[in-house]
Amino acid sequence: MQTIDIIVIGTTVMLILGVIVILLVMFQQKQVIQHKLLIRDKDLQLQRERLIAVLQGQEQERKRIAEDLHDEVGAQLSVLKLSLGGLLPLLKTGNGEAERLKETKDFTDIIIQQLRFISQSLHPQALENLGLAHALDSFCSLMNKNKQVKINFEVAGNGQSVDKEKALNVYRVVQELINNILKHAQASEVTITYQTTPSLLTISVADDGNGQLLPSLESSKKKNGSLGLKNIESRLNIIGGDIQFTSGAPKGTVATIHVENYQVPAQNS
Repeated sequence: MQTIDIIVIGTTVMLILGVIVILLVMFQQKQVIQHKLLIRDKDLQLQRERLIAVLQGQEQERKRIAEDLHDEVGAQLSVLKLSLGGLLPLLKTGNGEAERLKETKDFTDIIIQQLRFISQSLHPQALENLGLAHALDSFCSLMNKNKQVKINFEVAGNGQSVDKEKALNVYRVVQELINNILKHAQASEVTITYQTTPSLLTISVADDGNGQLLPSLESSKKKNGSLGLKNIESRLNIIGGDIQFTSGAPKGTVATIHVENYQVPAQNS
């Protein structure tokens, strides 16, 4: 065998070994990357499960408090209101006692209404009984009684039922948006539009305020212990939804929520 043949064979062997080494290194790097991605996915899943557990715990506590307020405090105040109403015909003096008693009865009625509003905010009973659209409509009606801002509720589509977990998270997101509009947007009117297709739930919250809804949410996101945009994003991430903010016309802000595959899963027969 000539020297040149030996050199060619040796070079070929070295090239093959080099390619093998490179392939082994690439395969090892791929394995490392896949392992890191797997760990990351497990961490994200664990974080998601922890967040769901925290939110479920909060909702259970809210429900307990709402039921206590409605069943215990609300019932006692209703009895007090009836008792005060029964005392009115018994007062025949002209010293203003009847007027003061009537004022006390009316004040008790205001407290009962406020208690109902707090109970509804803590745990929307209509959400369980009638669904998301009715719960949001009821929420708007309660907010309108406070007369801080006029809230219109409009429904488009044929109103397919929404999965309970997704409905609750969307309801809380709308609550958070309205609360921030009341605090920061200086709006006089808000329009909530509820629209469904077989595969997509869309809810828009449009205000005619100063356009400060998104800046206020972003500011609260940076503060420790504040929910705001972080809470909204977390809830929507859990249910596979998203939110977009655009400028209103001619003013204000439009927040649009999208949730795909929102319907109650079909039961296997």
